[in-house]
Amino acid sequence: MKPAQILFLLSLWVALPGFSQLNNSHNHLRPGDVLIKQQVEYRDPGNAGKDRLWDFSNLKTLNNAYTLTYSLPPLEGDSVYILGDTRYPKKDISDNELIVGTEHNTMYYYRMIHDSLLQTGHENPVVELKYTTPMVLMQYPLNYGQSISSDYTSKGLYSGTVDIHTHGTMVTAADAYGKMILPSGDTLSPVLRVKTIQSILDSPVEGSFSIETGDQGKQLETCRWYSKGYRYPVFETVRNINLNDSTEIFSTAFFYPPQDHLYLDTDPENLALLEEVWDMDKKQEELQEQVKTVSLEDIMSCRIYPNPVTSILNLEYELKQEAKVAFELYSIDGMPVKKIAAKSKTAGIYYETIDCSSLHPKNYVLRITANSVLINEIIIKK
Repeated sequence: MKPAQILFLLSLWVALPGFSQLNNSHNHLRPGDVLIKQQVEYRDPGNAGKDRLWDFSNLKTLNNAYTLTYSLPPLEGDSVYILGDTRYPKKDISDNELIVGTEHNTMYYYRMIHDSLLQTGHENPVVELKYTTPMVLMQYPLNYGQSISSDYTSKGLYSGTVDIHTHGTMVTAADAYGKMILPSGDTLSPVLRVKTIQSILDSPVEGSFSIETGDQGKQLETCRWYSKGYRYPVFETVRNINLNDSTEIFSTAFFYPPQDHLYLDTDPENLALLEEVWDMDKKQEELQEQVKTVSLEDIMSCRIYPNPVTSILNLEYELKQEAKVAFELYSIDGMPVKKIAAKSKTAGIYYETIDCSSLHPKNYVLRITANSVLINEIIIKK
């Protein structure tokens, strides 16, 4: 195998997704965190699925100083939290259970119950809204391919005089992962996209779910992209649609520059993940340098057959020198499937087999290692 092929397969291996989950310890909102995000022009978030490429480069900046702040709700005296129009005795509330997110003159009210993040309401100078049946925004952990759904009801006031009564459904799904080109031109990989779709229907009478005949309501669609080592999204798109005629009410997008995630100074959980990513990058650079100077062909030659395989995969190889050899079979998303443990062997001809009969028909990656030099081969299971 030529060095160029080795480097290509090596880059393929590194690109396999290693980040496909949001969890409480790394992604839950924290009081005291302040984010600076840039409002940029909207771009279609694209389809769901694996190995997506999102190119958000060269987007026009509309507002480069948009602040989002998370805080604890105010205290009445020193014993009662006030979240919207609801009071909670402090003694009954755990740390970080109640959170207020403030941006663009609007306060959003959140409550964490067990592993579920609920939105209980929001208010600004024009609208005051309470979710009488809260929306479930997130349920940790959330893995790629998973989704959650909840119904909600709300009531409130517009301009202090007009009653608001709505109901609908909130669906949250980790529906895509891949690589993203940021507005700054930098590339992040892998990133996980979480998409929320909120349907909004008017409830003409409080407690009633009847609506005007033919009214399909509105739909608020939000996509957020997360990267390993960052508690909050790195990019976000928002789009509101009138479902009656499919017209767009508004759309916008926000870029959270990674260098402006200043909370990381006090976020040891995510700092540890970033250090892990940096260490992996450093090891990868060292490994690529090694591949450039020593190829596997200098140590061994290997014949792999049949490929595609239905049952037994044969590995026939010749060592040109003493070497420690291992074979590992992985799914295309990086999960270990089969393994022939590393063994030290003298120069000579050897024969190994891997039983693939129980594997699902799809592509796999066979990693061949000899004296710390490796290549990856694509194996097709029929």
